[in-house]
Amino acid sequence: MQPLNTVRQLGYVVSDLDKAIKYWVEVLNVGPFFLFEHCPLDDQIYRGQASNVDVDIALGNSGDVQIELICQNNDEPSVYKEAVDAGRIGLHHFGLMPTDYELAKAQYHELGHEVAFECNLGGSELTYFDTLDTIGHYTELWQNSEAFNDIARIVEDAAKDWDGSDRVRPAPG
Repeated sequence: MQPLNTVRQLGYVVSDLDKAIKYWVEVLNVGPFFLFEHCPLDDQIYRGQASNVDVDIALGNSGDVQIELICQNNDEPSVYKEAVDAGRIGLHHFGLMPTDYELAKAQYHELGHEVAFECNLGGSELTYFDTLDTIGHYTELWQNSEAFNDIARIVEDAAKDWDGSDRVRPAPG
Protein backbone atom coordinates (compact mmCIF):
# COMPACT_ATOMS: atom_id res chain seq x y z
CA MET A 1 0.00 0.00 0.00
CA GLN A 2 1.12 3.55 -0.70
CA PRO A 3 3.11 5.06 2.16
CA LEU A 4 1.75 7.98 4.15
CA ASN A 5 2.42 11.50 2.83
CA THR A 6 2.33 10.38 -0.80
CA VAL A 7 -0.28 10.87 -3.49
CA ARG A 8 -2.47 7.83 -2.94
CA GLN A 9 -5.42 8.77 -5.10
CA LEU A 10 -6.39 10.61 -8.26
CA GLY A 11 -10.02 11.73 -8.17
CA TYR A 12 -12.05 12.44 -11.32
CA VAL A 13 -15.45 14.12 -11.62
CA VAL A 14 -17.49 12.40 -14.32
CA SER A 15 -20.94 13.02 -15.79
CA ASP A 16 -21.73 9.35 -16.49
CA LEU A 17 -20.29 6.87 -14.02
CA ASP A 18 -21.05 3.75 -16.07
CA LYS A 19 -19.44 5.23 -19.17
CA ALA A 20 -16.39 6.35 -17.18
CA ILE A 21 -15.92 2.93 -15.56
CA LYS A 22 -16.23 1.26 -18.97
CA TYR A 23 -13.45 3.48 -20.37
CA TRP A 24 -11.13 3.02 -17.40
CA VAL A 25 -11.63 -0.77 -17.50
CA GLU A 26 -11.56 -1.39 -21.25
CA VAL A 27 -9.06 1.21 -22.42
CA LEU A 28 -6.84 1.81 -19.41
CA ASN A 29 -7.08 -1.68 -17.87
CA VAL A 30 -7.87 -0.26 -14.43
CA GLY A 31 -10.06 -2.19 -12.05
CA PRO A 32 -12.00 -3.75 -10.69
CA PHE A 33 -14.07 -0.83 -9.40
CA PHE A 34 -15.96 -0.87 -6.11
CA LEU A 35 -19.21 1.09 -6.30
CA PHE A 36 -20.38 3.26 -3.40
CA GLU A 37 -23.88 4.38 -4.38
CA HIS A 38 -25.16 7.45 -2.55
CA CYS A 39 -21.93 7.49 -0.56
CA PRO A 40 -22.76 8.38 3.06
CA LEU A 41 -20.86 11.63 3.58
CA ASP A 42 -21.76 12.91 7.04
CA ASP A 43 -21.31 16.35 8.61
CA GLN A 44 -20.76 18.03 5.24
CA ILE A 45 -19.50 21.60 5.15
CA TYR A 46 -19.03 23.24 1.74
CA ARG A 47 -17.19 26.56 1.84
CA GLY A 48 -18.36 27.22 5.41
CA GLN A 49 -22.02 26.23 4.90
CA ALA A 50 -23.85 23.00 5.72
CA SER A 51 -24.26 20.86 2.63
CA ASN A 52 -25.95 17.65 1.55
CA VAL A 53 -24.27 16.55 -1.66
CA ASP A 54 -25.26 13.11 -2.95
CA VAL A 55 -22.55 11.29 -4.91
CA ASP A 56 -21.88 7.88 -6.34
CA ILE A 57 -18.22 6.91 -6.15
CA ALA A 58 -16.29 4.12 -7.84
CA LEU A 59 -12.85 3.13 -6.56
CA GLY A 60 -10.28 1.09 -8.50
CA ASN A 61 -6.52 0.89 -8.62
CA SER A 62 -3.89 1.42 -11.26
CA GLY A 63 -0.85 -0.16 -9.66
CA ASP A 64 -0.48 1.42 -6.22
CA VAL A 65 -2.53 4.53 -7.07
CA GLN A 66 -6.24 4.56 -6.37
CA ILE A 67 -8.54 6.00 -9.03
CA GLU A 68 -11.75 7.59 -7.74
CA LEU A 69 -14.61 8.35 -10.13
CA ILE A 70 -17.25 10.72 -8.70
CA CYS A 71 -20.68 11.48 -10.10
CA GLN A 72 -22.94 13.95 -8.28
CA ASN A 73 -26.63 12.98 -8.20
CA ASN A 74 -28.18 16.25 -7.02
CA ASP A 75 -27.80 20.01 -7.57
CA GLU A 76 -26.49 20.76 -4.08
CA PRO A 77 -23.58 23.24 -4.12
CA SER A 78 -20.34 21.27 -3.79
CA VAL A 79 -16.74 21.02 -4.92
CA TYR A 80 -17.94 18.54 -7.54
CA LYS A 81 -20.71 20.78 -8.92
CA GLU A 82 -18.26 23.69 -8.85
CA ALA A 83 -15.95 21.73 -11.15
CA VAL A 84 -18.74 20.64 -13.50
CA ASP A 85 -20.16 24.18 -13.70
CA ALA A 86 -16.67 25.50 -14.58
CA GLY A 87 -16.28 22.86 -17.32
CA ARG A 88 -13.65 20.92 -15.39
CA ILE A 89 -14.87 17.36 -15.96
CA GLY A 90 -11.90 15.09 -15.36
CA LEU A 91 -9.09 15.38 -12.82
CA HIS A 92 -10.58 16.96 -9.72
CA HIS A 93 -8.15 16.27 -6.87
CA PHE A 94 -5.44 14.11 -5.54
CA GLY A 95 -5.73 12.46 -2.16
CA LEU A 96 -3.08 12.17 0.50
CA MET A 97 -3.06 10.54 3.93
CA PRO A 98 -0.63 12.53 6.07
CA THR A 99 1.05 11.07 9.12
CA ASP A 100 -0.47 13.89 11.19
CA TYR A 101 -3.82 14.99 9.75
CA GLU A 102 -4.27 18.05 11.98
CA LEU A 103 -0.71 19.28 11.34
CA ALA A 104 -1.16 18.86 7.57
CA LYS A 105 -4.43 20.82 7.70
CA ALA A 106 -2.65 23.59 9.62
CA GLN A 107 0.12 23.66 6.99
CA TYR A 108 -2.41 24.06 4.16
CA HIS A 109 -4.09 26.88 6.10
CA GLU A 110 -0.70 28.57 6.60
CA LEU A 111 -0.10 28.36 2.85
CA GLY A 112 -3.33 30.31 2.36
CA HIS A 113 -5.44 27.46 0.97
CA GLU A 114 -9.13 27.71 1.83
CA VAL A 115 -11.07 24.70 3.06
CA ALA A 116 -13.48 23.99 0.22
CA PHE A 117 -15.23 20.91 1.63
CA GLU A 118 -15.05 18.72 4.68
CA CYS A 119 -17.03 15.75 5.85
CA ASN A 120 -16.94 12.54 7.77
CA LEU A 121 -17.00 9.12 6.13
CA GLY A 122 -17.39 6.04 8.28
CA GLY A 123 -16.25 7.98 11.34
CA SER A 124 -13.13 9.34 9.63
CA GLU A 125 -12.55 12.92 8.52
CA LEU A 126 -11.53 14.23 5.14
CA THR A 127 -10.87 17.77 3.95
CA TYR A 128 -10.59 19.24 0.47
CA PHE A 129 -8.38 22.32 0.17
CA ASP A 130 -8.80 24.75 -2.71
CA THR A 131 -5.42 24.47 -4.42
CA LEU A 132 -6.81 25.34 -7.87
CA ASP A 133 -4.59 28.42 -8.29
CA THR A 134 -1.50 26.50 -7.23
CA ILE A 135 -1.78 23.09 -8.91
CA GLY A 136 -4.95 23.28 -11.00
CA HIS A 137 -7.13 21.04 -8.82
CA TYR A 138 -8.14 20.39 -5.21
CA THR A 139 -6.05 18.57 -2.63
CA GLU A 140 -7.86 16.08 -0.40
CA LEU A 141 -6.44 15.06 2.97
CA TRP A 142 -7.66 11.93 4.73
CA GLN A 143 -7.42 11.23 8.39
CA ASN A 144 -5.07 8.29 8.99
CA SER A 145 -7.69 5.79 10.04
CA GLU A 146 -8.38 2.09 9.97
CA ALA A 147 -11.54 2.71 7.91
CA PHE A 148 -9.72 4.51 5.08
CA ASN A 149 -6.77 2.12 5.17
CA ASP A 150 -9.01 -0.95 5.09
CA ILE A 151 -10.90 0.26 2.00
CA ALA A 152 -7.66 1.23 0.25
CA ARG A 153 -6.20 -2.22 0.98
CA ILE A 154 -9.30 -4.05 -0.34
CA VAL A 155 -9.34 -2.02 -3.56
CA GLU A 156 -5.60 -2.36 -4.10
CA ASP A 157 -5.57 -6.11 -3.38
CA ALA A 158 -8.44 -6.70 -5.83
CA ALA A 159 -6.42 -4.99 -8.59
CA LYS A 160 -3.42 -7.28 -8.15
CA ASP A 161 -3.48 -9.99 -10.81
CA TRP A 162 -7.00 -8.87 -11.83
CA ASP A 163 -8.12 -10.81 -14.91
CA GLY A 164 -10.63 -8.25 -16.18
CA SER A 165 -13.70 -10.09 -14.92
CA ASP A 166 -16.17 -8.90 -12.30
CA ARG A 167 -15.49 -5.28 -13.31
CA VAL A 168 -17.87 -3.53 -10.91
CA ARG A 169 -18.30 -4.79 -7.39
CA PRO A 170 -20.41 -3.62 -4.46
CA ALA A 171 -18.76 -1.42 -1.87
CA PRO A 172 -16.97 -3.43 0.80
CA GLY A 173 -18.63 -3.28 4.10
